[in-house]
Amino acid sequence: MRIFIAFEGSFEPFDVSADETVEAVKLMIKDFFHIPLSEDEQGRRYLELMYAGATLKDSWSLTDVGVSFCSTLKCFVKEEEKPTLYVFNAVTQETMRIMESISLLGKKVSDLRTLVALRCGFPLSVFCLRTPEGLEMYDCNTLRDYQIDIGMTLRLDVWDGWKEFLMGCLLGQKLKVQRYLSNKRPVLKYGDKANAK
Repeated sequence: MRIFIAFEGSFEPFDVSADETVEAVKLMIKDFFHIPLSEDEQGRRYLELMYAGATLKDSWSLTDVGVSFCSTLKCFVKEEEKPTLYVFNAVTQETMRIMESISLLGKKVSDLRTLVALRCGFPLSVFCLRTPEGLEMYDCNTLRDYQIDIGMTLRLDVWDGWKEFLMGCLLGQKLKVQRYLSNKRPVLKYGDKANAK
């Protein structure tokens, strides 16, 4: 069966079998147009095929998605940067992608904590970062001091007593938040300072 591939202003015919997978067609396109693809720790460069406005998955066969004789598929080269680091937030159970440059690995933990605080909205005074092994990371050290490398996942942990309060804030549960606010002057004063940081 003959199909056509539209790629960067070019319109080329390809002879494929009807049960060919999208992945096999991508390999034909890569070889025909001599497209350099790559995947490393910084990111990946890959092909994406589209038919009738939908992105096709590699495992699909052409007939499964309705590609017939003389159909035209659009091909694009996509580039995707991989995050420098991941930070798992123990409060929200979500993983943040840190997309800074690789130079971040040579900076101090305090720089990363500031970046994380801006992303998650938590005050710096209520959380710490931990290595994948669970070791607490101190602000004055660099990430290299902890052998942190590209693609690793760090953990954000909050100090005892803050998790429930922060979850109440994130979920907009006013009564729960008020329950954790203290009327005792020393505790209230500390809480205000912590929230101001």
